Amino acid sequence: MTIEVKQLVIKSTVQSEHASFVNEQQSLADISALREELMAECRELVVECLRECDER
Repeated sequence: MTIEVKQLVIKSTVQSEHASFVNEQQSLADISALREELMAECRELVVECLRECDER
């Protein structure tokens, strides 16, 4: 089965250096927040597993 693409559309935006820096800082903050959330969930899972092991 072949798929033929007759048109390719690429969308892009141009940002100033300041806007790029602000977006990068926001991305780093988002990554940090996600990391903290993931670590909290992992801690909860470990505590839950330890409780289950103690009950046995």
